[in-house]
Amino acid sequence: MKESPPTNLVESWAEKVTPCHTNRRTALKCLAAGLVVTSIPLPLWAARTDRGQSWGGFATPPTWRSLEVGTGDTLIVPAKVSGVAIDAVLDSGSGASIISKPLAAKLGMTNLEPRRINGLSGKAPGSLVRNVAVMLGTYAPVLPSAVVADLGAVSAAFGRPIDMILGSDVLAGGCLALDFTTRRFAFEKTASFVAGPEWTVLPLGHGAKRELFVLASIAGLDPVPLMLDFGSSSALMLSSAYTGAHDLLAGKPVSTAAIGGVEGVQIVKSFIADTVSLGGLSIASVPALALDHWTSASTVGNVGMPLFGQFDIVLDVSQGHLWLRSAPPRARLPMLKDRSGLGLAASTTDLTVVHVASGSPADQAGWAVGEHIVAVDGRPIDGSYTRETLWQWRYGPAGSRVTLKLADGTTRILKLADYY
Repeated sequence: MKESPPTNLVESWAEKVTPCHTNRRTALKCLAAGLVVTSIPLPLWAARTDRGQSWGGFATPPTWRSLEVGTGDTLIVPAKVSGVAIDAVLDSGSGASIISKPLAAKLGMTNLEPRRINGLSGKAPGSLVRNVAVMLGTYAPVLPSAVVADLGAVSAAFGRPIDMILGSDVLAGGCLALDFTTRRFAFEKTASFVAGPEWTVLPLGHGAKRELFVLASIAGLDPVPLMLDFGSSSALMLSSAYTGAHDLLAGKPVSTAAIGGVEGVQIVKSFIADTVSLGGLSIASVPALALDHWTSASTVGNVGMPLFGQFDIVLDVSQGHLWLRSAPPRARLPMLKDRSGLGLAASTTDLTVVHVASGSPADQAGWAVGEHIVAVDGRPIDGSYTRETLWQWRYGPAGSRVTLKLADGTTRILKLADYY
């Protein structure tokens, strides 16, 4: 399937949600206070020269290209749109590819058709543009349509401009391999991969809005459909209807987070899920969010990159298969847990507090939305904040003390702690 989704799909499932802090990613980092991001200090990664595990399942040796894992869990790849080289975010959770308004203007895309597009929790204004030439690896389709939308919140959360999100309309044109050991990806011909016994295969489902999903078991319960969302920096999102029906939050510490996407911002609950099982592969103590507003009638939540980052991945959408293989421990994306309670949006000069998680260290210390942090432990906030390692301060060990300088010149010491 090498076509872009029809208009009704664009209207329904061109989404991008990301918990916000500069967190993550991609963007989606968007506003989350506490949680949501997985990040991985560079020293934890295996060396790029490490050859990693064998990838012999392809009919011919894959052509590997550099993969950037932004703030630990956002997949950023080199691509082209209308002949212009860009860095794009890979997002299997978006049915249609999304172009930022600034990039659309730069490319002279003027014949835009107004549309309403759906995020995970609601609708947002957008536009449709026709006949968009993209290139990922050697795959160069002309998409019948793509969405033009405001990616400003996503960019602010990530701390740098996000020009384009490559959705499942592009990913359906080939077979995607993700090797986190050496931070590389390959995009080969569909049906070119034959898995060995070390791989676990998960059938892909298609929801009513053509969202991709897999079946997963939460806390040992019967498997349920969860959206396959490489673009989400939250390891696990579940609808509040599902968590409530199964008492998944009962007896657990629960806090709040703010997540934002094309449809705006909503406050959600944050907690730890006991286990998530994909096929025979289980992950314990998974940071999770419970959303009151969930628009997909075909799924009860989604699985994001922090959880999928525990595995080597091969995805062939047109063949209907996702293969997972446990990645070497040093290569896995650790599902880091926020211990500050501050949801932050990053700029090149400061961090703006956009949410304070209930019961968190920041909440108990009296932090407020709208305050601006200009330095962390004496290091000023600048354009390198999300590109290097300073953003990792929120995920330090419980009991760690972090000195934060505010825009008014005052300083505060925040003691990190587990609060959910």
